[in-house]
This record gives sequence, C-alpha cells and structure tokens, in this order.
Amino acid sequence: MFFGNLITAVSLRKCFYLSAMVLVLSTLMAAVIIVKLSPLESVKCQPQAVTAAVEWSTLASQSTEASTTQLATHEKKESNDRRYKEMREKMVQNKIARMSRKMRNKVLPLLNSSVVVEPNYNVHIFYYAWYRSVEYDNVWKHWNHDILPNWKKNDKRVFPEGTHSPPADIGANYYPNLGCYSSLDPQVIDLHMRQLKEAGIGEFVKNNTAIHIGLYLGDGSLLKICLGTGVAVVSWTPPSSTDNTDSIMPDLLDAAHRYQLKIAPHIEPYPGRNPINLMEHIRYILNQYGSHPGLYRMRRENDGAILPVIYIYDSYVFPSSAWWELLSERGNLTLRGTELDAIYIGLLVDSQHKNHIKKSHFDGFYTYFGINGFSFGSSWKNWKDLNKFANQNGLLFIPSLGPGYIDTQVRPWNAENTRHRRHGQYYEVAWRSALNSGASTISITSFNEWHEGTQIEPAKPASNKDFTYLDYEPEGPDFYLSLTKWWVQQFADRLNAASSALS
Repeated sequence: MFFGNLITAVSLRKCFYLSAMVLVLSTLMAAVIIVKLSPLESVKCQPQAVTAAVEWSTLASQSTEASTTQLATHEKKESNDRRYKEMREKMVQNKIARMSRKMRNKVLPLLNSSVVVEPNYNVHIFYYAWYRSVEYDNVWKHWNHDILPNWKKNDKRVFPEGTHSPPADIGANYYPNLGCYSSLDPQVIDLHMRQLKEAGIGEFVKNNTAIHIGLYLGDGSLLKICLGTGVAVVSWTPPSSTDNTDSIMPDLLDAAHRYQLKIAPHIEPYPGRNPINLMEHIRYILNQYGSHPGLYRMRRENDGAILPVIYIYDSYVFPSSAWWELLSERGNLTLRGTELDAIYIGLLVDSQHKNHIKKSHFDGFYTYFGINGFSFGSSWKNWKDLNKFANQNGLLFIPSLGPGYIDTQVRPWNAENTRHRRHGQYYEVAWRSALNSGASTISITSFNEWHEGTQIEPAKPASNKDFTYLDYEPEGPDFYLSLTKWWVQQFADRLNAASSALS
C-alpha cells in the first residue's frame, strides 16, 4: 500500500513538472513569435501596442549603436591609414631634406656662376610646344586647359568642372615668367633654346655620349633638344592626326641646327596606330627629314651602324609579338638592315615591361614620369636594377627625373601624386639617384610641362581673385635652370671619370 501511494505521488509530481515545462515552453514560443513579428508584423496587427513600440525602439537603438560602432571603427581605420600615409610622406620628405642638405652648400655658390659646363649628350629634357595664345595665334590652346573629370571610379568626392580662362586663370599651378606664350613664336623658341644651352644641357663629353632634351609640340609632341652638339627628340604625330606638329618640323630642324642641336622623332599615340601604319609613318619621317643636317643619328653598339634615334611613347600598348615582327632581324616585317632601321627606344612603366622591351627587340627604354613612387619605372629605388637589366641585355637605360609634380589645376582629384619641390631638394635627390644608378643617359621631365608642374622653365609669382600660383621664391625665376646646370656638370664629371678609368 505504501509503495502504491508512493508511485501515485511520484506520478502526480511528474505530471506537475511536465505541465510546468509545457507552460514554460509555450510561453517562450509565444515570446519568440512576438519578437519575430515585431516591429513590422506586430505594428500592423496592433498599431497602438505599447510592447511593439518598446521593442522597435530597443531594436532601433541597438541597430544605431551597431552602426555607430561600425562607423567609428571605419573612421578609426581611415584615420590610422591617413596618419600612416602622412608619417610615411614626412619620413620621405625628411630623408630628401637630409640627403639634399649635404649638397646644398656646395650647389648654391655655383648656381649663378660663370662655370662652363662641358658638352654632354647624356641628358634629355622633355619640352612641350603645344601652347597657343590669342595674341600670336588668335586662339588659346592648353593655357585654357579643361578641368579633367575624375578617373578614379571609387572616389565619390565632388570637384569643380569647366575650363580655365587665360591669361589670369591658366591650367597650371605655376605661372610662366614669359606669360601665356605661343610655342610657334620664333622669339620664344629662340629664348628656350638659349635657356637650355645656358643650363648646360646638350654638350659633348669625352666618351662621345649624348645629352637629349625633350620638346613637346602641338597636342603632345615631344621635342628632345640637345645643345652644343646635342639631340632634340621631337614628339610627333602624322599629318592626318588632329593638332599634328609635322607642319612645323622643318622650322624646328632649322632652329635646332642653328643652335648646334640635333632632332630625333618621338612617336606619340594617335588614332588607329598599329605596326603596319607605324612602319609607313617612320618611312614618311625619314623620307621627309632624313637628309636634314639637324636629324640626330648615333652609333649602335652591337654592329657600329650609325642610325637615327626614334622614341616610341606607350610602346607597351602593342604586344611584344607585334614589335618583334618589326624590330627582330627574323621578323616578317623587319626594319633591321633596311632604310627604316634605327635605334628604337620604348617606354617602361611597370615591372613586366622589362620582359616586353626585351622580347620586342627594342634598343633601349626610358621611364618618362618624374614622380618617385608613381610607377615601377619612375621609382628611384628601382633604377640600379633597371640599369643592371639593361646592361645584361645590351639595352640603353634612360631614367627620367623631375623637379617635382603637381597637377591639381587640371586634375583636382589627383593631389596624392603631388611631389613638392622643397626648394630644389626633391630635384637634387632625383639627380643623385639617377647618377647612382650608373645610367649613361638621363632625361628630365620637363622643360615646360606646366599642366603637371614639372617644368624647369622660369616661373614668376602671380595670382588672380581665386588662386595664388606657386613660384620658385626666394631663389628666383631661373633657379631650376641653374640647378640643372650644376647637376649636368656633376653628371659630366662622373661620365668622364668612368671613361678615363676604362681607357
């Protein structure tokens, strides 16, 4: 009996616990359903329900807190990235200052001296002749440059649009000492040639190498001018192209010859450029100007042939197999050994272009951009390796250096690529890096590319109601011409010392 009552009590207790558990579970399930319905479904069913409003407020608060936390985390990351970038830039600037300071006391006393720079064919400087003025040409060109749209797809910042209105408002961060000149003005051309000669560019050295100066014409044609017995490499587009500069080539050749310069063509991209029409355009150039005494020729090392020098901008656009057909002796369309044979110089921007240059059978390569860190080719730290690569493969390496870079008057969204001049310090370290690379030829970007702020042409203080232009003060308008003269002398001395050591 006792056991029977005990069993009954246990059974009742189990039933009680089970009932309690069912009740608890039912309550929890109901709560879950309510939460699932809120805030949308519960609000629809009971618009005035206090519970729904409270739940919505709580969830909204939690969501806001989560969003705030995420935003704070993102902002902190951006802030850290910005601080790191600023710290990195400051470290680079300090390094430039330290390296430059050692030479500055030696440089400044000589800047305006009458030291004669020995002739040197090893320095190139890019010169632009695309500027037109209302006073001389009845039209503005390039001084009224458009403000270019942002090319960075992920950049959502808003920038100004439109065009500049010269002469007070021009598409540049510096203002030329000559004002808004025309590149077609004979007096301007004459002055530029004289300034380049006084800067010591383009003279002869013991090892009979060459100094080149790059001159851009029309819509981007490059004229590389060499002084004394120097070379001017003229950027060229065919007569059928828009804003071509072919029509003034005879005048440029005459002017170059008058100043003991030589000219070599620099073939720019043009609509429809391909290996076939490129071959025909090279034929045109050599037929038209090949007999002019101002056309530059140099000796090719591997066979001693004396040939014209031709630069190809954006050469990497064509596959190396296409260039191989033109530049390899085994190519089906080979120019080697024909009347179109020349010393062809390609452009190297990225690391993989080394292989492209080699497979294409170019005779050499240049880097063009004077922005340290902008590309593989323009980075000073890579120049020693690039020169080593060139020597190992029988190529001519031409690093390009510049006094600085700033283009925010035409690309306001591109401030990250600005390279401040720091009163010549950036230029000095660029020169030192080029000399230390062991390269036998150096190019300067530029004499007068005002849009990108790379010019060494004299600039003057100027302003308008909305903008104050940068200048070279307190050193003066001719500072970078003088600084160039000093560094060309250092380069010439180094080349002569190397030549003497080999003899």
